[in-house]
Amino acid sequence: MSAAQFIHELEAMSKSQRESIFASLVENQEWREDLFDLMTIADRRNEPVRPIDEVFSDLKIDA
Repeated sequence: MSAAQFIHELEAMSKSQRESIFASLVENQEWREDLFDLMTIADRRNEPVRPIDEVFSDLKIDA
């Protein structure tokens, strides 16, 4: 099953079925961490970026 198919199936489920799936995802620590990482990436997607050399320079790290 592709991710798009999974999302389509998820959208077709009842609220209680979706809640059961989400509960299973957050009960697993590794999956919970992955979800948190993905949410953080999505939240920060529109933030300005900086070159890594500039970050290293600010932190006084030789790269």
